[in-house]
Order: sequence, then structure tokens, then C-alpha cells
Amino acid sequence: MINLIPANTTDLDYLWELVSERNKWFIKLRYAAVVMLASLYVFIVFFSGEKLSNIQYKGIIAIFILTLIYNLTLSYIFNSGKIRNDIRKFNPIKFAFLQIVFDLISLMVLVYLTGLINSPFYLFFIFHAIIGSMILPGRLVYGIVLAVLMIFSFLTLSVHFGLIDEFLISNTGSIVNLKTTYVFLNLISFWLMMLVSVMFSNNLASALYKRDQQLIEAIYELELSEKEKQRYVLAVVHELKSPVSAIVSYLNLLIGGIAGEINDKAKDILLKMKKRSEESISLTNNIIEVSKVKLLDVIRKEKIDPEKLVTEVIDKIKDKFSGANILFTYDDERETERAIYADESLIKILFSNIISNAIKYTPSGGKVTLKISDSEKKDKLLISLSDTGIGIPPDEISKISDEFYRASNVKKNKVEGIGLGLSVVKKIIEQHDGSMKIVSPNNKSNKDNPGTTIYIEIPYVG
Repeated sequence: MINLIPANTTDLDYLWELVSERNKWFIKLRYAAVVMLASLYVFIVFFSGEKLSNIQYKGIIAIFILTLIYNLTLSYIFNSGKIRNDIRKFNPIKFAFLQIVFDLISLMVLVYLTGLINSPFYLFFIFHAIIGSMILPGRLVYGIVLAVLMIFSFLTLSVHFGLIDEFLISNTGSIVNLKTTYVFLNLISFWLMMLVSVMFSNNLASALYKRDQQLIEAIYELELSEKEKQRYVLAVVHELKSPVSAIVSYLNLLIGGIAGEINDKAKDILLKMKKRSEESISLTNNIIEVSKVKLLDVIRKEKIDPEKLVTEVIDKIKDKFSGANILFTYDDERETERAIYADESLIKILFSNIISNAIKYTPSGGKVTLKISDSEKKDKLLISLSDTGIGIPPDEISKISDEFYRASNVKKNKVEGIGLGLSVVKKIIEQHDGSMKIVSPNNKSNKDNPGTTIYIEIPYVG
């Protein structure tokens, strides 16, 4: 079996995608060629004054019909899923080869019926040679081009020496009457144009393809380096979290009076130390979550009941609302209890992050509302979380989910954080084929607190 895979191929998925896109473009281009062929026939018959033989009339019509039929067939095959991204099966490159062979056969017949070296269409062989060089391996393209050149030369010389019939569509002289040296000179020029065109286009396509492969390898190396960095960060942050957690435990004991009564001033200092230590733990948890999400190439999806999952998350963080003096409400407005196909641990991180953010940026006495419902088309779960917090400047909304980005009003209000919460949420949503939209100010806003609403959509099962 002939190996049609280009040399130096390191990423077959990229190759299949590239060739498939060109196959699709080739099919569309062929429809344009069919229209042009039909227009040519109409022009010759009704406007040019040319007198074609019966064979030419029938031949051009046959080429038009057959080209349309095989293009429709190729289009069906392309869209039917019969083409597999597998070297051993009928893959995109073999499909491209099939297209080019069909086109060259049709073009060869058309050129023969319109005068061979006198035909206005024989230069289209160069176009097909260039197209083939963009898709097929060099050795195969050269083989196809040599076959075309030999057949074309054989037909031209056969007509010149009177071995087969000649067909013309113009007032140019007959090939039979041309000097043999001129015919050979014409054929040699055609050979040179074809081979040089293939050489340049194939070398250029090969160089570009090789550079693409190098770029893919470089990106892969960067991804590996990023994963190693995340593993290192994960290990270091885990080590940092333990002593800080221990400090909080000791502070709780001291505040609780284990070492005896402490005066109000000392207690106030201890409470501030505890608060700052807890903030440090929250920051390290965010970094750990980011690292975990980035390290998860393959996530474990399963059917999940959104109501059950949201309830579990709320139960774990409900103390934060009472501690911050924030009124929290939750509503399930879905018309049907449909499941989502998701990674449970990641969706819990998503809910935990957006709720924690709402608490962090909502002043005491404010409100946070979580609602789940069906999307407009009823095919996705719609999550909306609204708060009466400090909001986000409108011109910064597009940047707010970038890693380490913090809105200008957050810095002004001196709210602690490092800008990782929404970047984690964004990554999780992408892994679940969902979408996120942020609106600020929202419909719960007032003069002092514009508020923020986050809308998240995650596809339902089925």
C-alpha cells in the first residue's frame, strides 16, 4: 500500500484537519468550475459562431454532467463520515487523491475536444499541479504530473501525425499543419512549466508544513513545561498551606482562652492575625485549584443533578454569608429536572468560586442571589449569580477572567485577592463546552453598589 503521509509528520490530527479543509474548498471550487463550463457551452453554441462537431457537443455536455455528478457524490462522501482519520483506511489524503484524478481525467477529455495545445484550457493542468502540491506528498504529485504530461504529449503527437482525429474550437491552425519542431518546442515548454510549477509549489508547501509541525512541537513542549510548573506550584503551595493552617489553629486556641484571659487589645491583634492567615489560606486554595484545573487534560464527566450539587456547595459555605452579614437566596426555576454531563469536582469548584467572589465583593448588609433555570432553547442549564457588590467597571469586564487580573475598583477598595477565581471558572466552563457572560451594573444595583451578575450556561445531557 502506498504511504501518502508527508515526511516529517508529527501531528496526524493536524494533517487530517488541514487536508479536510482543503478538500472542502476543492469541492466548492468544482461547483464554480461546473458553472463556468456550462457558461462556456452556452457561449460557444449561441454567441461565438463556432461550429462544433457532434462529438464535441456531446462530449462537452457529458463532461459537464459527469463533473456535476461526481462532485455531488464526492460532497456526499465528504459529509457522510465515510472518510476516517486513519492511515490504513480511506482518509482525507486518499480522498484528495481521488478528487485530483477525477478532475485530471475530465480536464484531459475537455482539452482533447478543444484542441490540445490550441485549447484555451490546457494551462489548467498547471493549476491542478499546484493544488496537488498543496495536498499530496511530492513523489505522488510528480508521478501524477508525469502521467499527465505523457498522455497529453501522446495525444498531441498522435494528432500531429494523423493517428487520431483532431477537434478544434477556434480559427487557429491545425496541429497537423504545424512543423514538428514547433510541436516539440511547445510540448517541452509545457513540460518545463508543469515541472517547475510543481517544484516551487511543492517545496513551498513542504516548507510551510514543516514549519507548522515545528510550531506544533514547540507548543507541545511549552504545554509540558507549563504542566511541570503547575505540578511544582501545587507541591510548594501544599507545603505552605500546612504551617499557615497550624497558625490559625493556634490562634483559635489563644483567642479561646487556652493560655488564660487576654486583654481586648491583645485579642484584637490576634483576631487580625487570624483574619490575615485565613486570607492566606484562601489564596493558597485558589492557586491549588488553578493548578489542578490546568493539570486536568482529561476530565471525568458523568450525569450530575445540578440541584443536589448546588445544595452541597451552599451547605459548605453558608457560614460565610452569616459571618459577612449578607442575605443569600437560592431558587431553582427549571421546568424539568434534567442532568448535566460534567465533572462533579470541577463544577463544585466553579460554584464555590463564583459564590465566594460574590461574598468577597459585597459589603455587609448586601444581597447575593443564585438562580438555576433552563436556557432560552431549553438545551442548557442557565446559572445566574447576582450581587449588590462593588461591581466591575464596564471597560474591564472583558479582562476580568484573565489570570491575575484585578479590576481597578477592587484595588481601590483594598479587597484582598490575586485575581485567579474567575480564570478558574472560565477554564472549567471551557472544559464543559459552556459559556459565560458578565453584566455590571445589574438590575439589583444602586448608586453606591452597581452590582454584578454572572450568567453561565452548561449543556444538558442529550
